[in-house]
Amino acid sequence: MRFREPGRVGAATAVVLSCCLLAAACGSTAAGPEPAAELVTTTILQVATTTILEVATTTVTPAAARDGFVTGVADAAPILGGLTGHDLGCVADRLLEELEPAEVVALTRNGPRPDQSALTVRALHDCDLVVEVVTLGLREAIEADPGSPPIDAACLLEGVQPDDLAPYLEARFALGSVDFEGPEATDLLAGTPIIANMVRCGTLAAFGMANTGTPAVCIELSQRLGDMLVTLMEADGADLGPDPMLLARVFAVTNEIFAWLADEVPPDLEADALLVRDTTARVGELMVEGLARPDLDTGDEEEVMAAFMGVMTRISAELSGTEGDLTAATSRLSAYLVETCGESSSMLFELLVGVGATS
Repeated sequence: MRFREPGRVGAATAVVLSCCLLAAACGSTAAGPEPAAELVTTTILQVATTTILEVATTTVTPAAARDGFVTGVADAAPILGGLTGHDLGCVADRLLEELEPAEVVALTRNGPRPDQSALTVRALHDCDLVVEVVTLGLREAIEADPGSPPIDAACLLEGVQPDDLAPYLEARFALGSVDFEGPEATDLLAGTPIIANMVRCGTLAAFGMANTGTPAVCIELSQRLGDMLVTLMEADGADLGPDPMLLARVFAVTNEIFAWLADEVPPDLEADALLVRDTTARVGELMVEGLARPDLDTGDEEEVMAAFMGVMTRISAELSGTEGDLTAATSRLSAYLVETCGESSSMLFELLVGVGATS
């Protein structure tokens, strides 16, 4: 809805004013009494006001606003582009409950203003479309990135509720696309299942598990590796650098994987799996004994490193008699997993390199 600037009138108004003034002038020369000045003024103002409103006001019906939203909103808000006409109609109906038709038209043309993003997300929520919008956007982003593994968008959003995504989706309207990259996305999605899913689903994609014939051991391994990496990310918030305390946590969470794996390998590899399991369990115990002492000041890097070197000395001494057997068992077990599940499964062993347990 547009209004004219103060002090300016349209052509139609000028004509009306001119006619009124001319009629008043002609009336003054007639024999009859001259019309009162205030009557002439009132008539002019009434006609002028009516004409201005007729010229300046464009009537938009709710139906027209709804149709325009359905057919045109994707141009200004690409994030909604994958929705069906039926879905968009539902969103338009919810918006029209809160906004005037002319405001919905403006939103259609320009996309949601920052103060309208929350309202738009609520409309999507009411129509059960929040997860759908993010799923469609993720699929588009994944397909557009040739270097991205074929991660399943549905996998990324497994267990995610609309309320988990609402703050994130509000922020993404300003950018017009959906992706989970950058610190802002990480902050907005912290505490939701998405963070764990990103690791787990990325692992599944790296293993090439899109085929329905994927061995069950590989699917379970990918889930366990994903959970393990998420645990480490939540514990440290950093990559697996040379942090002795983080390395201790690596062994704490990998022990469960090797314990599980010992029951999943073929019979000819069972002895190898048991040896690796028992060794990593012992290394984990030594790590805890050396680095989880109540008297250890974990804020003192020199003290922590000295304790770590003491742990490494103990590990080396305990493994000296079985080092050859352990290396061979680890090599066979790793080869089996790589052949069965793909190259990325070797990460389970790479995480442990450097402590003497799987060198």
